[in-house]
Amino acid sequence: MKERKVSIIFKLLVILSLLTGILLNVIHTISISAILSYYTLLSNVICLVMFVEIMISIKRKIDYRSNSGYYLLKGAVVVAILVTAITYQVSLAPNNFQMEISYTIRPERYWANIFVHIISPIMVVGDYLLFDEKGNFKYSYPFIWMCIPWGYVIYVYIYHALGGRFFGIGGSREYAYSFLDYKQIGYLGVIKWIGVFTILIFVLSNILVFLDRRKKRK
Repeated sequence: MKERKVSIIFKLLVILSLLTGILLNVIHTISISAILSYYTLLSNVICLVMFVEIMISIKRKIDYRSNSGYYLLKGAVVVAILVTAITYQVSLAPNNFQMEISYTIRPERYWANIFVHIISPIMVVGDYLLFDEKGNFKYSYPFIWMCIPWGYVIYVYIYHALGGRFFGIGGSREYAYSFLDYKQIGYLGVIKWIGVFTILIFVLSNILVFLDRRKKRK
């Protein structure tokens, strides 16, 4: 497989951005398990794994784009990181959100925030827009892409059951985010919020598929 140099360089920059954001958060934290258990960091880690696998395929001269599974997975990570970026811009940034409230605002904390919420998401989405062949997403894919957000919900409850705790920056020290904390809002409240987020993410996913297929027709 012949990969354009500009594509390879861009993917290496994506990996560098993801690593920088993850490491800045991990290095300057009092609890690695807690910081890595937030959706933001996990979505960045998932993207990092995906791009490392892509670079391994390029190194081995494997035509990864000929595999339909590539587009299924690429769409999944694009949606996952878009959720991180959109949520940050809509509800977190206006409130001067920081990834860890136990630290005062310092330059490294600022950049840790910016990388995982803005720079890396832009880079990941940019790679798809610039270098991926369009028209390969299917309308059945959003059902599978929901596995990441739903998997995160399952992870949170398992993490808590094993004694894991969070910083409370999402509104709950036990379940990361207040909308997952049934002790605060009740079981019905949790079900309602999960339903709302499921619908919103599903709609976002279908918009991505629609735009991808429309781009192919052009």
